[in-house]
Amino acid sequence: MNEEGFQLFLKKASSFFISFLLLCGVFRGETEVKSRLPVGELCFSGVDVSDGYAVRVSLGAGLLRFNRVSFHYETTAAVRAVFCCRQGLKTAQEELLLSAKETKASMLLDGWRRRGTAWRLLSVRFSPVVEGERCVLSVSDFTCDIQSVPKGDVLYIENDRFKAGVSMEWGGGLCYFEDKNNNAYGNLLNCHDTGRLVQQSFYGPTEIEGYENGFYENTLWPYNPVQGGDVYGNVSKLMSVEASDDRISVVCRPLDWAQDGKPTQTYYTSVYTLKEDGLQVKNTAVDFLGVSWNERSQELPAFYTISALGTFWFYDGDKPWTGAPLRSEKNLEFWGGRPAFGLPAGSDETWCAWADASEYGVGLYTPVARSLLAGRFLYDGSSSPDANPTNYVAPLGNFALRFDEPFTYSYYLTAGTVADIRETFARLRP
Repeated sequence: MNEEGFQLFLKKASSFFISFLLLCGVFRGETEVKSRLPVGELCFSGVDVSDGYAVRVSLGAGLLRFNRVSFHYETTAAVRAVFCCRQGLKTAQEELLLSAKETKASMLLDGWRRRGTAWRLLSVRFSPVVEGERCVLSVSDFTCDIQSVPKGDVLYIENDRFKAGVSMEWGGGLCYFEDKNNNAYGNLLNCHDTGRLVQQSFYGPTEIEGYENGFYENTLWPYNPVQGGDVYGNVSKLMSVEASDDRISVVCRPLDWAQDGKPTQTYYTSVYTLKEDGLQVKNTAVDFLGVSWNERSQELPAFYTISALGTFWFYDGDKPWTGAPLRSEKNLEFWGGRPAFGLPAGSDETWCAWADASEYGVGLYTPVARSLLAGRFLYDGSSSPDANPTNYVAPLGNFALRFDEPFTYSYYLTAGTVADIRETFARLRP
């Protein structure tokens, strides 16, 4: 063996040894990133990918085990990137859609939650999302790495007053919110299934060329990306997870609610930040469907609580933030088919709360809301977050998602007496 061959052998042996050590100890941390391996072959500038552009990765460059890819990019149009890699004895393909409005991308492999890894990156093919559209792409800082998996199904952040949890199993939806000042309840949220949680869910068109919409409750259902997953119990794919002491950021590719395990062409980002007064959440949706959405009421967000908080409180008067009397509804029926509670035009006191008989509960404030759709399902007054009975509210806004145009809004959660909740949101209002 000549010197050049020996050096190549050492490089490969070293990569394998490092991979082995990482696999033995990599999953002890909380979303920590380890062992970055740059892949220079996937860095290029100003390439026309209009007709497709494929890059094959040499054995030495793509050998180290990984469960995540990340890179920077610039593009003149939305791009579809298809990654081909070895996972065990199989060759797998994974798709990542790149917005022309962003410059940084990251993707966790499908097996990330099950602690799966790929042992070699074979190739990446880039092409425009809209077939035939001219697209020039540059890629830099391309790396393969290992990102640790949280030990449980829920990733938590907490402070002296509140504890919030994000589901790693169900698309990064909010599944846990606890007020440490109250001993009567633990988790105030309902997380019975993939359709519950506090999560993003938008309703799109029912007529899509080349796409067969599903049926839900014997009704033709619109294109409906749901952060948690679909009605069959399949879960949405987490694309990115980042966490610190008081902040969790997740990106997911949601499933179509009425389909069986069908990924949508929509991406959701949720950034959870825990503050002294409660939880602030910034949601962003980006759609790549390429079909016009009609303007309609959308959930901002979908919000479910434990059944014990059975009275709905809100303000629908014309003197916002003046302490004027609130409205309460104690015996609401199921929300399906019932009208939403309208809010006066121009009012920004758009918060609401579900509370128990002592007027203690959990509050939700979406400043951009224009009405509130609320109701109870199988009410039994239980405090179990896993129970089927639940209470629901969705602050509604009227809009349509546009192709590769990010839609962003924020909402806030807090807990306490109804009066305390109102006072907190008065301080937090934009």
